[in-house]
Amino acid sequence: MAKKQSAPLGRDECVAMYRLCLSTSLRKTERLVTRHYDAYLADSGITAVQLPILAAIGGAAEPTFRMLAEQLELDRSTLSRNLALLERRGLLAIGPSSGPKPGLLSLTPEGSDTLIRAHKLWTKAHRSLESAVSAATLSQGLRFLKRLRSATREAADQTS
Repeated sequence: MAKKQSAPLGRDECVAMYRLCLSTSLRKTERLVTRHYDAYLADSGITAVQLPILAAIGGAAEPTFRMLAEQLELDRSTLSRNLALLERRGLLAIGPSSGPKPGLLSLTPEGSDTLIRAHKLWTKAHRSLESAVSAATLSQGLRFLKRLRSATREAADQTS
């Protein structure tokens, strides 16, 4: 028996999906914000994607793979690829593993210098956005995104 074909979605439904979709809107915003920070960070030699990894390692008492994955909400393969790239570039070192656990992560002297340069450029990029939307609006946006991440985790827990 042939499967009955569904009626195609109308134009209005299609337009509503891409205009009202939170995921689509966040991705569009993320790409624009990333390009903004990348433009400022270019002289540091790292990207907006690499900066929080180095900053998290530099700011942690005992940075581990698991801690980074949780703190940055990155899946294991994405984090592994980024760490390998940063290690190849001489910006971080991965200590010897202890059994099944990967070793501790640390910034190399070059990584620390890069992070110092990047911090100055990041500050300029951040202030540029702050002046474009106001410090209060930017702060509200960050609080909203934190609440959204929390609510999304809760919703995911309910579906599994």
